Amino acid sequence: MAANTNACAYTCKEARRDSAQIRLLERSTEPIAYVVGSSHGAKVVTPGQCVCVRAVVPALSFDTETTNQTNVEAYKPVPGWPADSLIVDLVMQSSQNSAGVHDPLYIDARVTVSVDMRAVARNQDYGSRVYEGSAQVFDPGEYALDARIEYRNGQWNAEPGQFMPEFHETRMRTTLLINTLVQSVVRVERDLKHPTYLRRHQNLPLCTDGAASGRWIPEKNLPAPWKQWQYMSPAEDGRVWVPYHCRLRRISHAEFVFHMSRNWPSVHWYGDSNSRRTLQPIVQAGQWCHTNTSMQVDCLCNDTPKDLFPSEWYAHMPVPRWYRVHTQGVRSDEIFADLRLKAQPRTDPRPILDKDPIDNHTLYGPDYVPPGYRLRDDYFDLYYLFTRGTLDMDGSHWMRDITQAAIAPYPSADLVIFQMTTWDVAFGSYAVFARSVELLARRLRHVYPHAQFVYRTGPYWCCRNADSQQKKYSRLRFASFDAHARAVFRRILRARIWDVSGPSSQRPPKVKRNPENMPCSAHSRSELVHLDNQIFINMLVND
Repeated sequence: MAANTNACAYTCKEARRDSAQIRLLERSTEPIAYVVGSSHGAKVVTPGQCVCVRAVVPALSFDTETTNQTNVEAYKPVPGWPADSLIVDLVMQSSQNSAGVHDPLYIDARVTVSVDMRAVARNQDYGSRVYEGSAQVFDPGEYALDARIEYRNGQWNAEPGQFMPEFHETRMRTTLLINTLVQSVVRVERDLKHPTYLRRHQNLPLCTDGAASGRWIPEKNLPAPWKQWQYMSPAEDGRVWVPYHCRLRRISHAEFVFHMSRNWPSVHWYGDSNSRRTLQPIVQAGQWCHTNTSMQVDCLCNDTPKDLFPSEWYAHMPVPRWYRVHTQGVRSDEIFADLRLKAQPRTDPRPILDKDPIDNHTLYGPDYVPPGYRLRDDYFDLYYLFTRGTLDMDGSHWMRDITQAAIAPYPSADLVIFQMTTWDVAFGSYAVFARSVELLARRLRHVYPHAQFVYRTGPYWCCRNADSQQKKYSRLRFASFDAHARAVFRRILRARIWDVSGPSSQRPPKVKRNPENMPCSAHSRSELVHLDNQIFINMLVND
């Protein structure tokens, strides 16, 4: 989902005074997207202002041999979601200000702000659909609109029994030379005193929000001391994730374990293979795929079950397992050990002498242990059960697996983490999913009456078909399933949201479409897994 959507709720409503312009564009025979209010040039705004984007999509023609109207009309979008799937981004083209001076912090940044589009009208005379979306823009520079059509007439929502159409993007026009009303440029003025201006980033509070909005900035543009405090490693394109309203700090695995041992000594975790990838760095003390030279298949995509995650745990009926997560990772003799008896929270009595000094001779990588933690032996217990969302598949089903009787032999949970949507999107029905999520959340509340909850979102999916024709993956299908689950978990469980899809949605268009960034299934590269974990760890430790 696009960042800062709620803050801009009324922006497009206020912009609908140009009804004559809408009527004019509805007659177009090609899809058009433009920035509202940018007539006769760029729309100029100050940092934090909202921008409204409007799109007009003509009726779909059925006079070709490759399109069957009956088949197309059989697809229905999720209720409340648009019939046409539009992926719309505002992309920084230049950091040059009105005086012609480039801001060195934003050189080649390609800051991208995604815009969620919603249907607002349909012209009965021309059959065209009108969509609108709005987003806040903060970083100074000139932005151009990148708008594309992914699917038409609900085809993004292939339900069980329906064929998932081949993915194909169509670029939308964003400028019409014969009509100066239609533009696609936004210029954000530079305000050196605005709290989101990048040079003021160190003045922001630490992040405690697992769904904080932000942007990607080339690491080479940032002051060298910042990465010692804040960044484990950049993504594969050299950019780092920098939130707008808070700052992430690099938290070592050792400090994370120390914090968990004191505050959440027992964690119950439910999720699919995306959770398994998330847990790989946690149970290996950050040393999973943590160097640029370790880009083997496991790091790129497919970490098949082995070693810490044996294959028998996933075949047919999943097997719950305990890990005792120490400062230096999981010990092999404790993976299968009987850890069911309630143990006192384990915190090593030795003092922490120095939390995390900065010096110019230390390599601050994911496996770095601050000096004060190096000799400690703190730990927390982690219960992990492989689940397939709300589905009853291959012997796994939450109705059987999540009961008071099932968890009774184990230490009671202080924190419960639930990750879902991947399997439901692939094989499930939205209507069934919507009902099941309500029941699942109420079951979790009954089984864990005193625990705190974290909902981990599903992955960001973009611009490709799945690795199997049976999987119904699409960007809006992931987004719609996730939006419903978020709302239910917040309402029933007061869950905190750990958003792993938001940062990926804000990557530049070319990077989002790079097939190497999600080469198989719905798994993220290891660089993003480490970022996702740092967002989660910051959410818990900084709170």
